[in-house]
Amino acid sequence: MRANEGEGISSSVKHKVPRPRAAPAKRFKSPLASKSTGVRMMLSQRVISPSTTLARSSQESSISPFIKKRSMLGHGSSHRNKRRRLTSHIWKEFDPIYDNGILVEAQCMHCNQLFKTTRDIGTSACGRHLKTFKGKARLDEMVSQMSSGMSKADVSLKDWRFNQEVAYLELVKFIAMHELPFSLVEYPKFRSFVDTINPWFKHVSRTTIRSYCIDSYEEARANLRQLLNKSKSRISLTADMWTSNQTLGYLCVTAHYIDDEWELYKRIIKFTLVESPHDGRTMFNALLRTLQDWNIESNVFAITLDNAFVNDNFSKTLQENLVDKGQLPHKGKLFHCRCATHVLNLIVQEGFKSISSATKNIRDSVKYVKSSQARKQRFEEIVEQVGISPGKRPPLDVVTQWNSTFLMLETALKYRKVYEALKQGDPQYLHEPSTKDWKVAKKLCNMLQPFYEATKIVSGSKYPTSSRYFHMLWEVKRELDKQSSIGNLVITTMVHGMREKMNTYWDLSYLKICIPVILDPRFKMRFLEFRLNQWFEEEAFRYSSKVEKTFRKLFAEYSIEISDPFLEKAHMIDEKVDENNPWADWGQHQSAQQMSKTNELDKYLEEETMSVGVELDILQYWKMHSGTYPTLARMARDILAMPASTVASKSAFSSAERTVSDYRSRSKSETIEALICFQDWLRSEDSTHDHIAGNIAGDELDCI
Repeated sequence: MRANEGEGISSSVKHKVPRPRAAPAKRFKSPLASKSTGVRMMLSQRVISPSTTLARSSQESSISPFIKKRSMLGHGSSHRNKRRRLTSHIWKEFDPIYDNGILVEAQCMHCNQLFKTTRDIGTSACGRHLKTFKGKARLDEMVSQMSSGMSKADVSLKDWRFNQEVAYLELVKFIAMHELPFSLVEYPKFRSFVDTINPWFKHVSRTTIRSYCIDSYEEARANLRQLLNKSKSRISLTADMWTSNQTLGYLCVTAHYIDDEWELYKRIIKFTLVESPHDGRTMFNALLRTLQDWNIESNVFAITLDNAFVNDNFSKTLQENLVDKGQLPHKGKLFHCRCATHVLNLIVQEGFKSISSATKNIRDSVKYVKSSQARKQRFEEIVEQVGISPGKRPPLDVVTQWNSTFLMLETALKYRKVYEALKQGDPQYLHEPSTKDWKVAKKLCNMLQPFYEATKIVSGSKYPTSSRYFHMLWEVKRELDKQSSIGNLVITTMVHGMREKMNTYWDLSYLKICIPVILDPRFKMRFLEFRLNQWFEEEAFRYSSKVEKTFRKLFAEYSIEISDPFLEKAHMIDEKVDENNPWADWGQHQSAQQMSKTNELDKYLEEETMSVGVELDILQYWKMHSGTYPTLARMARDILAMPASTVASKSAFSSAERTVSDYRSRSKSETIEALICFQDWLRSEDSTHDHIAGNIAGDELDCI
């Protein structure tokens, strides 16, 4: 789930080329390996040649079940017969198969066909097979042509050889990553396309490719589970509900954690069908089972949820359950976090209640132009006449996405002259916005800009968002103050409702919002007190004192787990008090007071803050200072992993439900979970995916 890499958790599992079947006798064990704490889904960069592997001794036990068992040397077999050296050129294309150390057969790497190769028979049959195998000849020609066009600096293809197993795994990842149906492998034109690219590829059925996909998921899941169990840091969770076209409810649980290399990760760990009713007790049971299934019940720090009555109920029950078991720090007072993007959305929607009429004419104007091709053409003619530079045209907003209203108004303002000219030449155009409408739209855009930027920042997944939330709220607060002083009645009414909503959620969440700020060396407690005084004036001390008190209590709890040299020294002073000295207790008291001022926390808080203008990677800062501040570093690792939002930035502006795709909805719930989780893990390790997906989304938006 930056959601990037660290220590490996398992070595690559090496396999041989599977013999394709419609229904394999045993599940295929994927050689996907995790080369990082993010469970990197990738193949080993070193592809083991079957000719090398099959010729090994019986020490290698992880041979694919699709290869004949006699391909292996029998366990415990005698090696009295010394193997002869394999010198023929055909062994570049065939796997040697031994029986008690004696070469008996050769298996074609490309079609899996077996040939007798005893000392009496030789390898002539294998040579004839290579000459007559049309697929190989075609591919050899392709490789030769590609190699001839490459410079010496390019990677040579002369040693390249096709690996059926690698091809199957890439196909599995292709299907999972892009939400394609398993039946894709049976499409005639897909098979024709693959045959054109590589005639060696052996086609499989939808049943077989599904088995490969499930096995790959299960192996990756085992690796991730092992990693989370060994993690030295606590894990924060997000949970939200998805639905399908069958109106079934699915609970999606995502784990957020920082590894030993101080890299932030997010991984979906559960996507489970939740039976009705979706009340607090049902949700609690589903989430508790998830924690127990992954064995992370004692390693949870916080959970971020949408603001909903059901979520309040089940998070409270879960918090009480974990606190009773002594598994949450500070009695779970930092456990339940409210989704920042959801809160910002609710604040904006509260304001929209009072300005719906002010945006109606602009919305109707955009809709009018888009309703016919003739109107679009007329609009474009006016754009050219007015001399507006090419750009995106005003999009029609979506009710459930407030940002779409913001973008509609922002873009429409650039085309104000076009709409005014449209009225003069089109008597049917009855929705021209008034001067007042345009002024309100301008003020509204100014006010919504901080909300728009804040939502994008706090919904990120590749950097800590908990330490940025406070600053985003401050910018929102400043803009609301600014707009309320302008004197426009519509805007003033809107701001009043938004402020009330914002203050309500502040009182519920200020501890989780403020504490991460202390762990930023550019701000610490002094900056927080300064901002709170600006924000709340006489009420500021109530908030700042509570925040500092909570932070110090949390530090004391972490200090018990990690030996603090300052605290140990103070404890030694306590033990050395001379009972015969009447002034010893006073001396001990003074020493303890002095020591308390120089412990790790006070040392950090009293040090000068870094310049605010410095571009800081906060995770790298704590990685470098973990030796100086070991207790605070461990706190930072847990607190900074808390996500401010439950959703990724692409979904942050929508209040609509997340949905399972139609084709996935037809699968069994276990298959849906495997595909959703596996896709998430693959995407998290694919740095190109977000860029490509963003371009696709942009292309689609341009077509609206």
